[in-house]
Amino acid sequence: MHSRSRFPVARLAATAALALATLALGVPSAQAADTDRASHRAPDDPFVVTLSSDVSRTDFTHRKVKLSGTVTRADGTPVAGAPVKLHKAVLFNTWNPWGDPIDPIERETLPLGTLHTDAEGKFKVSGVPADRWLDRDSVHLFPRHEVEFQASYDPGDPSDGHFYFAETTVGVRSVDSSLTYKVNKKKVRAGDTLVVTGKVTWPAGHGPVAGTRVLLRTYYESAYNAKATTDARGNFTVRAKIRGYDRDFVIFSTPKDYYITGASESLPVTNVTPRPRPAA
Repeated sequence: MHSRSRFPVARLAATAALALATLALGVPSAQAADTDRASHRAPDDPFVVTLSSDVSRTDFTHRKVKLSGTVTRADGTPVAGAPVKLHKAVLFNTWNPWGDPIDPIERETLPLGTLHTDAEGKFKVSGVPADRWLDRDSVHLFPRHEVEFQASYDPGDPSDGHFYFAETTVGVRSVDSSLTYKVNKKKVRAGDTLVVTGKVTWPAGHGPVAGTRVLLRTYYESAYNAKATTDARGNFTVRAKIRGYDRDFVIFSTPKDYYITGASESLPVTNVTPRPRPAA
């Protein structure tokens, strides 16, 4: 994967300290190596950057990868001592019920630091987490279960916006969760309060369920209109005041752990509020 010009996400922080060298070594070798290297290289690029991961997919208990790559000139000559900035992005789907031509992907991004190529133009680092790094819930609600890694090399003026990069994406094999529910009424009118109670669960040994967000959507243009969090047993109660135009009733969970899949259910609720008559 090679490219020239600008990163598709924020430019890597030049001052990021390299903590990667101290990360623990080793990723299970039973997982398949990542050999998918889609090229972004322009015909006149004087430099080529490559990047790959030793695995194409991670799972709940194996969340780290080994990254390796090269920096060469167009004729294949290695570039020794080249500073290579590493970066990762945890990917989410964009909420977009309108079909507008917007970016379908949201990102949580993190600079990982800088490595330097060896005499053969190679670089590598082990034990890189393919995971979120924030303890708080994400502002994004719909995980793609993919982590994108990027490497960039800037041989010239750092302010000119021209550099060379490569990227590779690692899939996340997530653990399924489930959601059960009850509604206080199946027919609602404007002014009613819809109350949904239920429980979120996932297999034991995969972290606590307590504090998982449960979101209720009542209108199709909103990702959600009401929310609650689960208690220590995974139980929740979420309430929404019904409006005349609320006619899309869906409840879903958003686990904090990127390696747990949220659950979603369409509710058997109908809004019987008469629709406004069109003007004559």
